[in-house]
Amino acid sequence: MQPKVSGPTRALTAEFIGTFSLIFIGAGAATALGANHDPAVAFAHGLTIMVFIAAFGDISGCHINPAVTIGLAAAGEFPARRVVSYILVQLAGAIAAGFCLLYVFGGPVSNLGATVIDTHRITYAGGFAFEALGTFFLVNTVLHTAVRRNTSRLAPVAIGMTVTICILGFGVLTGGSVNPARTIGPAVAAGIYDGIFVYLAAQLVGAICAGMLYRSFWIRDAHTSQMGLRGEADHHRGLSDRAPAE
Repeated sequence: MQPKVSGPTRALTAEFIGTFSLIFIGAGAATALGANHDPAVAFAHGLTIMVFIAAFGDISGCHINPAVTIGLAAAGEFPARRVVSYILVQLAGAIAAGFCLLYVFGGPVSNLGATVIDTHRITYAGGFAFEALGTFFLVNTVLHTAVRRNTSRLAPVAIGMTVTICILGFGVLTGGSVNPARTIGPAVAAGIYDGIFVYLAAQLVGAICAGMLYRSFWIRDAHTSQMGLRGEADHHRGLSDRAPAE
């Protein structure tokens, strides 16, 4: 998801709109449908991500997730100087969407889809593990479909479906946020902050782990393989050059 169009204002506007849309539609589906509708909520998130990556991917990269921005920076695939501005507009878009939901529903219906850990079934440590692993999976997918492969055509589908399967897999336990903006936006609008620092810490850890693994293992391994192929080609070329003419 490398930006092709220059201009920070355009990129930041795209991030704001994309994040607003994800929270408004994703958390909005959770608000409207209530409990026990995880498949519909999962696809509301995944399809929204797919659409906006297709729409804004060439403008801002369409991170629409502070964890993705941090993970890409940790991987060395996004300029560190742009991280703060991206995160600020993503959070602004998420909070604006949360208050927009508060307005259209006339109150904090179903907690506006705010993600909370089901402490009746798992501990906060369990919630941390689910969110950290889910965020790791998401950032890993972004790096290997939209960065390493130079923006694969399947990147929007793969990234959107990663969020969908996270919500399907453990949404009943944590909401399957895997996105600090998704966590913060509805929480601020509904005034629900229970476990919010567990989410943020887990998502940060998952994103950085994915980024550092990509930077230190996958890229180095690919570079080494390419160098090996080049060396083998040079070796054969040298043998050919030294071969006697017939």
